[in-house]
Amino acid sequence: MRDRLLQVVLFFLTVAKVMNEDQRIAVCKTSVSQIYEMLRRSPQQWRSFLTLARSVMGHIDTTTFMQQANRTAEQAWLVAGLQRLAYADADNGGVQDIAHWCSRQWLVIFHRDPNNVAALRGIGQAWLWRAQPTLARIHRQDGSGSSSGGSGGSQISLPILSNEQESALMAQQTAEAERKAGTADFVEARGYLQPATEYLERAVAAATAQQQLSGDLLAMAAEAYMSLGNTSSPRVNEQSFRRAIQLLRAASAVPGYVLTRYLQQYLNDYGRLTE
Repeated sequence: MRDRLLQVVLFFLTVAKVMNEDQRIAVCKTSVSQIYEMLRRSPQQWRSFLTLARSVMGHIDTTTFMQQANRTAEQAWLVAGLQRLAYADADNGGVQDIAHWCSRQWLVIFHRDPNNVAALRGIGQAWLWRAQPTLARIHRQDGSGSSSGGSGGSQISLPILSNEQESALMAQQTAEAERKAGTADFVEARGYLQPATEYLERAVAAATAQQQLSGDLLAMAAEAYMSLGNTSSPRVNEQSFRRAIQLLRAASAVPGYVLTRYLQQYLNDYGRLTE
């Protein structure tokens, strides 16, 4: 795959100056196909494809491709592939120049067609991925501050609490959750997750109206709501969790779509609480 990538890059550098616009667009699409193939078969090689992605961006910027209203599906496919590459390591913040370029292109499509499912999804997905470094930091902090009960197969005997003790413990946990919701990381995470849920919700609505609704879109929206609920005040997070469950149920009902093990377990554990 690396040899094929090198050939594509060399082709770019060698013939770019003599290609007409249609030829440049065609080569860019071929290059993005290589990126999709890599992400599917050997995603660990994503760093090797950054130069190719930047070449695609540079050549697309010299064309009128993104302004051609009759090529929206092609545009969305190309931008989605580059955005996936940009956030191949989302927990560490992604590749900012590629990510920002993709966001600008989504906005081009969105301003032309505010109900475009791909653009709404792409914008929402970008906001969700931007939240990942902060969410990962929160997860590490929470993990370092608590033991992983049950690891190693050990059994821990918990004391039986009276009703008064249970109430006091619940009040203490709620107060701690409220305190965390006001800390910098939680506030920052919500700043990303709020627009993520808004755009993904709009994508779900548009896809439903256009009969394009897919299980992976529903699951992505559910994950955004789950994260928003986890970083919000316990006074207001129930609505986010309920919406996440609704979306997971809808995703699991899509023919041929299977939730990830984590999302299915979440639905199994918490779905009954919202019935």
